[in-house]
Amino acid sequence: MTGTWPRWGWLLLPACQALIAPREVSGRAGQALSLHCWYAPGYEAYNKYWCRGASRDSCRKVVETAGREVPRQRGRVSITDNHVFCLVLLTLEELSEEDAGSYWCGVERAGRDIMKPVTIRVLPGECWHPDGVL
Repeated sequence: MTGTWPRWGWLLLPACQALIAPREVSGRAGQALSLHCWYAPGYEAYNKYWCRGASRDSCRKVVETAGREVPRQRGRVSITDNHVFCLVLLTLEELSEEDAGSYWCGVERAGRDIMKPVTIRVLPGECWHPDGVL
């Protein structure tokens, strides 16, 4: 059954991995960028968030779920938590060079939050010419 892969895919990772996120993602300036963060079952009702900063201690929240599956948006940034697939989706609309940097996918919990770093790189947008793309 290929439909069960996203829900159970986390089982193939080491047991200590409560949160899985890509180390780095790239997108073109002016376009949308989406990235995924998977969490282990049992954290569905917890608040998930994306924050920005060089370290977990200096990280400032960009957007958060409030522990619900309802998508939330803050400016050009949106977050969605899918409890069925244990997946958090972050989308940055109209990506700009200022969006490049260090981000963290986080699950808020008592004690120390579970967090994984993600670096976002912004590639130059395409140049347009009346005769087509340069």
